[in-house]
Amino acid sequence: MSGAEFVRFVVNMPHPTLDAELGMFTALEDIDFDEQKGSVQRAHEEAWYWFSRNGGGGLYRPRLTGKVRSQAVRKSLFWFKAEAGFGYKDKGAVVGRARQLAKVMTDAGVEVRELRTSDPGEVIWEDMKQVLARPSGLIQRAF
Repeated sequence: MSGAEFVRFVVNMPHPTLDAELGMFTALEDIDFDEQKGSVQRAHEEAWYWFSRNGGGGLYRPRLTGKVRSQAVRKSLFWFKAEAGFGYKDKGAVVGRARQLAKVMTDAGVEVRELRTSDPGEVIWEDMKQVLARPSGLIQRAF
């Protein structure tokens, strides 16, 4: 993966199995968007569309449970591939859409920060848009 860049979005909450911040998608589960004003709800629906399993981008979190949920998986973090797009012509669109979702979360009261690295660690799982990697050293922090 030499030369590749990776991006992770985090919030100021502890990760359950690592000395790291919690990822934005896990933190998103704790926000009740029905309690937010209409403009935030609409912005959330538009931003989330790209990341939902049946949405525009088809991005999803793999089900790494049971025997597949090894120690390596529990000690790993998700990173977007910085250049990933939702199609062949939209280079970098995944991170752009993630930034939109991060802004919506911030508008809902949960500050999201962006981390970048060229070395996410040992890749445990990957697809065209993201990697799950076990950090190889100190975990970069945003706060």
